[in-house]
Amino acid sequence: MLTLLASFILLFVYQNAFSQVASNRNWIDTEINYTDSNGNVAKIIHSFPKGGGEVYKNGEKYSYVVFWTRVFNQSATPLELKVKFPEVTFFNWPNDYIRIVLPKETMLMDKVHAFDYGLTHLQSFLNDKSKQLNFLQKRINANQEHIFYFIVFMHIKNWGPARAKFELKDQALFYNISMGSDATMIPCGRLYFKR
Repeated sequence: MLTLLASFILLFVYQNAFSQVASNRNWIDTEINYTDSNGNVAKIIHSFPKGGGEVYKNGEKYSYVVFWTRVFNQSATPLELKVKFPEVTFFNWPNDYIRIVLPKETMLMDKVHAFDYGLTHLQSFLNDKSKQLNFLQKRINANQEHIFYFIVFMHIKNWGPARAKFELKDQALFYNISMGSDATMIPCGRLYFKR
């Protein structure tokens, strides 16, 4: 019985590790184009999650997933991106919640096939504020792009597959995140073309 259990665990670890580094996947979940009233276009590409490990903060266990987002300015007008997440977002009050962290690490497309998209020491991003951005503010010039990470630390008992994407309503930016059947829209900033 112990041999069977050990074989199952090794198979699970192998499949999970292999699926994170498989080179034939592009890891793109969604691509959305937003057009303003002047015809300026911004394309936002959202990744699938990677991760699934466990980390600790003040004795509490968190699971995590890592996402990246790529914002293209497909117009001649500069694009302003401003993102700030709340400290905690609740799913099922009061016990289930998430913490979304913007790492200071730079995401590059050559990291797409790496384990956790190239991030290491994930617990340090949860516990060390000096490794986190308080907010992201970026001007994206004409025909340029900006790529950045998100780590979602989950203090949720039963969570299913994670998906996340930005949604734009007028100039207001929302982060739509789902964990299995639970989902929430988090107001998190603005995305707009400079006039």
